[in-house]
Amino acid sequence: MNWQLSNLLRAIAITLVIWIHASHPWWFGAHGTVSLDSLNWEVFIDTAINQVGRFTVPLFVILSGFGLAKSEQSRPFQLWGFIQRRGFRILPPYLCFTLLNLAFRQEFQLGNWVEKLGQIAITLRDGSGDYHLYFLTIIIQCYISYPLLRRIPFTGLNLAIATIFTLSLFTLRWTVSLFHLLPDLAPYLPNSNHWMFWLPYFLFGIWLAKVPDWFTAALRRCSTQIWGCLWAIAAALELGEFYFSAIRIGSAEAVGHYGRPTVVLLTITFLLWAMSWKSQNEPDSPPRFLQFNTLIERLGNASFTTYLLHTQVLRLITPAQVLGGIGYLLVAAIASWAIGLLVWAIVKPIKGLNVIFGA
Repeated sequence: MNWQLSNLLRAIAITLVIWIHASHPWWFGAHGTVSLDSLNWEVFIDTAINQVGRFTVPLFVILSGFGLAKSEQSRPFQLWGFIQRRGFRILPPYLCFTLLNLAFRQEFQLGNWVEKLGQIAITLRDGSGDYHLYFLTIIIQCYISYPLLRRIPFTGLNLAIATIFTLSLFTLRWTVSLFHLLPDLAPYLPNSNHWMFWLPYFLFGIWLAKVPDWFTAALRRCSTQIWGCLWAIAAALELGEFYFSAIRIGSAEAVGHYGRPTVVLLTITFLLWAMSWKSQNEPDSPPRFLQFNTLIERLGNASFTTYLLHTQVLRLITPAQVLGGIGYLLVAAIASWAIGLLVWAIVKPIKGLNVIFGA
């Protein structure tokens, strides 16, 4: 893993996040019908994008851990400096975009000051200001834990323990929710936005930066084609599990989340496959995507701005939904990236605005 690959993965992940949100009117169960009779090619393709793309948010968390640990190679860790930099990076956009979205809600506009303050507090606590801001609450939790997690050394045993714990936690949450097992335990299990479900990804990213040679050696035990096949198998399992779960409980929305063991497998296999693109090529013969370093770096730098703005872009281009579930996804990605890159380029040199827009 290096900065170039990290930028590429951010660009891929942002595009898939845009498609996940844009595909919502067409995916399986979008209109309350969770029957295979409702399947057609458009629904199947949009559902595949919506579900197989679920590795993107865990991937962002991994890349965040990687970026923080990698930056320590050029700038030694200092707690107060870390708090200032990370807080300045994440809190202003989170506060501003949360308040902006709240201001347009009728319930907020009609409430008195006490009710408005209560809504602000609740929204900031759970990240419900907009349907993508929950991710920032996850990152905030990861940042808070970083000073402790960075002290956990990488060993084969620690990796095994973390892997077993993660799969066990996700499997427990999934089985309890789906099969209604251990009903006395269910109320005490956190939802999938809780830090317990995300810190293992974050820790994995930290280890990627600290022991790159170990992971490179492990990747070379299999060819890129094999890693790709493993990811394809994981994608098929994840999509099949989604259909099974949605039909079983009669709701696609309730089961199409990130807190599932198949999403863990999907995320890790994709990341290993992506890392093998670089590790199995000679240093003087880089993969084809590295020929576009300038573009990839620009997309990576503008990814946070694009993420913050893409929900508003999707609302803006709602009339384009007449193009259908495939055409609309293409328009959504192009429009979101175009506006994200434009805003990023405009606000980057402007103090204050560059912080608010994540530039």
